[in-house]
Amino acid sequence: MTGGRLRRLAVRRTDDDTPRERCDLCGDPVPAEHRHVLDLTVRELRCACRACQVLFDHTAAGGGHYRLVPRRRERVTGFTWAGVGAPVRTVFLVRDSESDRPVMYYPSPAGAVAGPAWDDPLLARVTPDVEALLLDRDHGAWIVPIDDCYRLVGMVRAHWHGLTGGPEAREQIARFFAELADLTEERSPA
Repeated sequence: MTGGRLRRLAVRRTDDDTPRERCDLCGDPVPAEHRHVLDLTVRELRCACRACQVLFDHTAAGGGHYRLVPRRRERVTGFTWAGVGAPVRTVFLVRDSESDRPVMYYPSPAGAVAGPAWDDPLLARVTPDVEALLLDRDHGAWIVPIDDCYRLVGMVRAHWHGLTGGPEAREQIARFFAELADLTEERSPA
C-alpha cells in the first residue's frame, strides 16, 4: 500500500463528518493536539496516541526505530545572529544521530531545504533527531521539538508569494514565533 492510501485509511470521519486523525502506529484515534514519533528509518513524523507515546518515551523502545518527539520549548537568550552566515532569515539545526553531524535546514516555498551546517555549541543541548536549534534573524534562538520546525515549514509553503514571501507569509511567521514565545521558558546560553 502506498503512503497516500494508508493516510486516507488512517483518517476516519466522526458522526458530524469531520476528519478524525488516527495513530500512525496502532490506528487508535488521536486528539487534535497530540504528539509525534520520528521514524528514524525514513526520517518522517508519525502521529502517536497516548499509549504509543508512553511506549516510545523510552529510548530502548522500538529497537531504535522510533523516537518520541519531546515537548520542550526553550528560548535561548544572548544569542547573536552575527556568526551564523546563513543566506536566509530562518534556519534550524538538527544533530543527525546516524552521522553524528549537524544538518541545517531552512523553510522555503519548496519545503525544508538542506544547506551546509556548522557545529554550534548550543547543539550539545539539543536531543539528536527530535529537537532542533531554531534560529531566526528577527526572533532569536530557540530549542524546539522538530515537529514545530516542520509546522513552520508548512506555514511558509502555504503562505509564501513572490521572491520575498509577501505580507501574509511574514504575518504567519511572526504569529508562529509569538505562539512559540507563549509556550516557552527562557534560558541563557550555557
